[in-house]
Amino acid sequence: AHIDSGSIPSEIEGLIVSLFSIGAIVTSFPVVSGHFLDVWGRKASMLVGALVFIIGSVLQGSATGSAQMLTGRFVAGMSIGLLSSVVSIYISELAPESMRGNLGSLYQMGITFGILVAA
Repeated sequence: AHIDSGSIPSEIEGLIVSLFSIGAIVTSFPVVSGHFLDVWGRKASMLVGALVFIIGSVLQGSATGSAQMLTGRFVAGMSIGLLSSVVSIYISELAPESMRGNLGSLYQMGITFGILVAA
């Protein structure tokens, strides 16, 4: 089933949507995200997360079939899972104590606003 054929079966459509979340769940587990944080540090982990997202986006944008689209969604979801863990820790460690709570809340509001706009 090609993506450009005009119709995507509902099973494939469900996989396309859910694989993003599954990828995020995989890399947001403390065992996985903690490995990145301990081995590469905060900044390098954020750069790796951004690079993985770019790879996932290119896979999705150039998809000629459902397998490539599914792979791209999973890869992009993995980056979001990693970044959601790393960025919040990075903010809390970098921010001055007086602003730590506000910046953490602002980050979370930005995520929530992005979800609202995307919906």
